Amino acid sequence: MSVRAAEVRAAQRLLWLVLVVSLVALLVPGGAMGRPAVIGAPAVGSLERGDTYVDPALYDTTVAQQVRADAALLAKRGQHVKLAAVPFVPGGDLFAYAEALRTTLNYPGTLVVTTPNGDVAAAGPRSQLSIQTALTAVGASTVADPAARLLVAAEVSTPPPTDSSNGVRDLVILTCLALLGGAVAIGWGLRREQRRAHERTMESRGILKVYADALGARARLLAVAPGAGPESRALVEAVEAYHVAADTLVDHATSEGELKDGAASLRSGFGDAERAGELAGIALPATDPFTDLCSVDPAHGPIAHPGEDGPLCPACVERLKSGHELIPRRVLVSGMPVPFQDAPVPYDVTAPHGVPVA
Repeated sequence: MSVRAAEVRAAQRLLWLVLVVSLVALLVPGGAMGRPAVIGAPAVGSLERGDTYVDPALYDTTVAQQVRADAALLAKRGQHVKLAAVPFVPGGDLFAYAEALRTTLNYPGTLVVTTPNGDVAAAGPRSQLSIQTALTAVGASTVADPAARLLVAAEVSTPPPTDSSNGVRDLVILTCLALLGGAVAIGWGLRREQRRAHERTMESRGILKVYADALGARARLLAVAPGAGPESRALVEAVEAYHVAADTLVDHATSEGELKDGAASLRSGFGDAERAGELAGIALPATDPFTDLCSVDPAHGPIAHPGEDGPLCPACVERLKSGHELIPRRVLVSGMPVPFQDAPVPYDVTAPHGVPVA
């Protein structure tokens, strides 16, 4: 072997040694990475009582509602996960913070945390490097909405790997990713498109959920309407069935096809509700599902009186009299929370009965 070839071989070995040492350092448990000195008491208390914590001073109430809904969905799937939207973690490693918080809670499942600046991390049964690799691969930190960011991170870090992963296997995986730069770039583009599709699905789910709640409110109203004959009762039963079907489809939809199925159930339900309302002498136009419902949240049910602040249900009227601020329910549109009535109508849910839907 020539002197030049020996020098090249020695340099390659040194490069590999530096890479291996750097990666192994990532596998060292939390204490070596600077465990945060302080874990917020409100976060600990909330996560001891339930599966979520959202700092009320830094995040919109809609974020808290969506995080709770996502945590409930993950629990239904049998995934043991807690979600936390916390304040900034000054001078600390967020992965170390997540591990410290998980240790404080003595929680055996996966804990996912995010901060207002978009950082996201998780700690759980899987190795930290495995979780870091998964979060980087899907670009979890680039998701704008905090609730969606937590859900994306939970979905890739909570399920166990397909085989018995360990630190050595994670090291090999990450090394291969580093060496296959071109392939990683292609994969990143695919992941980014998948992530955008997922965000669009989540936003559509949030909007359709409002319509599902509106249909449920109309079903409850029709169930107690006086003078119902056989035809009316049959229509009311159909409305209730469409509501259950739509609610289930929307809650569990993971694709546009499933969302369209849920929207079709909603559209049929609103049509039957309109016909049942006509028999009962109640105007329930299918083209405007919110017209008779509380303007703060259709899930609250029928209005008590119009009011200067819009139609309000009895509970919201009392809250207004008590001096509480009424904030309309928010949904996400292009990553931004907006009042539900300002969101675009999804999948022709309010199209007049008999009009073909694409």
